[in-house]
Amino acid sequence: MLGQPGLTRPQPFTLEGEGDRVLSKRKLDELVRQVTGGSSNDESNLSPEVEENLLTLADDFVDEVITSACKLAKLRPGNSLELRDIQMVLERNWGIRVPGYSLEEARTVKKFQPAAGWQSKMQAIQTAKTLAESEA
Repeated sequence: MLGQPGLTRPQPFTLEGEGDRVLSKRKLDELVRQVTGGSSNDESNLSPEVEENLLTLADDFVDEVITSACKLAKLRPGNSLELRDIQMVLERNWGIRVPGYSLEEARTVKKFQPAAGWQSKMQAIQTAKTLAESEA
């Protein structure tokens, strides 16, 4: 018992990309072929510099989205990052809507409900105004 750690660490997440990349060069080539309509036998349509810049851009984009979503998740109660946090960041910052997931479900905007005491005071003010107008 004493030799075992109190908490076990979860297995680290491994990316499908190469090294610390979000996207591998092979996957980027596949995406380029899909967009351009090229066949799988063609050589890469991208120069090495453009390829490297696109991979860096993808890494930066994912890093920024996750960082912003984590900041948003800290503002609400809970200890985990949820899909609605990522959806909110993608829609508000980038105008990206994920098909199949509605942000309307993620929104938790509460309608203003005034207290009963406040409502009675406002009603008394309205009654006083009406009586003042009728006397004049």
